[in-house]
Amino acid sequence: MNIIPPSIKNSAYPLTRLPLNSIEGIQKGIPLFHGVNIRDIAFVTKRFETLNLFRGCRVNCSHCLKDAKEPVKGRETVLFEDLINFLDGFKTLSERVGFNVFQGNKYVNIIDDANPSDIPIKGKYRSHSVVEAIKQIYDKINLPVIFVTSGWSKASKYSGQAAEDLVKQIEKNPASVESVEISINPFSGIMEKSRAALNDGKSDKALFFRNIYTDRMANTLAVFLKLFETGKARVIYRHAPDFQGNELVGENETKKLYGEIYTKLRQKTGSALDFVPELKPENLTRFDKSHLIEPSGRGRRFFPQDKNLKEQSELIDEALDWEMMSPDERQKTLLDCAVKCVDIDGSVYTTIPATKVEHISAPVELTIGTGIKLNYENKTPARKVFSDINID
Repeated sequence: MNIIPPSIKNSAYPLTRLPLNSIEGIQKGIPLFHGVNIRDIAFVTKRFETLNLFRGCRVNCSHCLKDAKEPVKGRETVLFEDLINFLDGFKTLSERVGFNVFQGNKYVNIIDDANPSDIPIKGKYRSHSVVEAIKQIYDKINLPVIFVTSGWSKASKYSGQAAEDLVKQIEKNPASVESVEISINPFSGIMEKSRAALNDGKSDKALFFRNIYTDRMANTLAVFLKLFETGKARVIYRHAPDFQGNELVGENETKKLYGEIYTKLRQKTGSALDFVPELKPENLTRFDKSHLIEPSGRGRRFFPQDKNLKEQSELIDEALDWEMMSPDERQKTLLDCAVKCVDIDGSVYTTIPATKVEHISAPVELTIGTGIKLNYENKTPARKVFSDINID
């Protein structure tokens, strides 16, 4: 290769700034890129956001914006060897061009519609922990991971140990994890069971399920408490807007639910909790628009019909605008505006904000496929990632 000027080497998304036709073939011999051209490889590196290690979720939150379904048996995780193939492939390419091709990206998500606390990653010869994966990701492509969880059952020895190992990993190498984010909300499948029992007049059963949930989340916060003290953890706190029918999942009820979690957390951690003021109920549950869910995925059930119909009309307008674009316009829009995601079978898809859809706390995201497929060993197609409207 000709000498690459520092202005490119030191820029964000440097691979996309090179004359790609002149370096076509530089990826030759790297197994991950067999059958993939350099332009598509460069496309993946710009605004790269999600490297799926898991697919499918058993938490069954009733508001899930991704409409996450139960995992498909045998397709719950990436094959660990495919993860290593991905990381080694991009590491080798970076060595060939003389810079990190993921430069400019700040972090990487490891899930789209899953809970990474539930199960280990399958391998050809043994299972691997999520912490093993996080170490490999940071060591080989120099991107820290965002770890988002809805907690785990206290009965799961794997989940508890994996969480403790994650804390140790962050203490040993803080740069390897951008943040640990714990989702607390009244929409969990366990809380749905509690509300159903309450509606049936079975108050004891309702309290039984509620206690399971509050125990689960208090235990999760307790395991990660040290990370809150160092600024490496935060709570994702969600509830439904103040519409009729949302009383049991609205602001007041969620405040009450978190108060119960905090009381149990205090019992578990004692005075250590004094050093984490952001977890105090009066601080965490103070109203903020970011706490509100969006009318997306299963979350639509918590919004009135006129709001949902309006959004559907806006989504149709979005799809029509997409249809009117030329192929070159679509490609440029996806390159510059969409975030890039790799599924557990090596398929590359993108998500992009729906600019015509009004939102409360965060834009509704649309999923758009690319037709790009990296050379993973496990080629069984994954279940299609959810989108509120199909745009191909």
